[in-house]
Amino acid sequence: MKALLASISILFAFISGGNAIVCEVCSDRASMDCSGELVTCDQTVESCQTAITDLTFEGLDPIYDVFKNCSDVGAKNILFRSAFKDAFYQQRVEVCQTNGCNKGPLQFPPENTTLNEVKCPTCVVDGELSCEATEVLQCVGKMTNCLYIAATFRITAAPPVQAAYHGCTCAEFAEQVPIGPADTVQDVVTLIVSKDV
Repeated sequence: MKALLASISILFAFISGGNAIVCEVCSDRASMDCSGELVTCDQTVESCQTAITDLTFEGLDPIYDVFKNCSDVGAKNILFRSAFKDAFYQQRVEVCQTNGCNKGPLQFPPENTTLNEVKCPTCVVDGELSCEATEVLQCVGKMTNCLYIAATFRITAAPPVQAAYHGCTCAEFAEQVPIGPADTVQDVVTLIVSKDV
């Protein structure tokens, strides 16, 4: 009997091992959490993800975005921050490997506001795909490189806008700048990560 139970449990483990992961799927452009249906992912997907973003312009309310879904193959945890003239952007992505593991809310860790030695040219322009940096921004925390990005962004439910930003970033090279979720950043024209001025 024990041998039969053991073989049944091994068979069950083998069968269940082939099951796809189940993830919560939702998005919201007005907060940092959302709730939605639990969806069975494609067989090739091994994890769920939650992505939150926060874009804050000085003197205005923050613009939040949350996105939960089955994760892309090779997805990994990300904490990305960048600062520009009168603006701050951060994105966090968390990947997990159990059914329904992305149901809870995700928060940003506290920001390190200690000045470092890095200074970057800075500017912010909406409606154009370039900006001429005429000022210098003192970087903080782990933002030890400079970023120049020009792209079409969709940061609210309104139509997408063209914009260009120069400022500080925690990315060490361009490949570390998260371009996504896909409905947030479109048509990147310029993306350069460089050392300070």
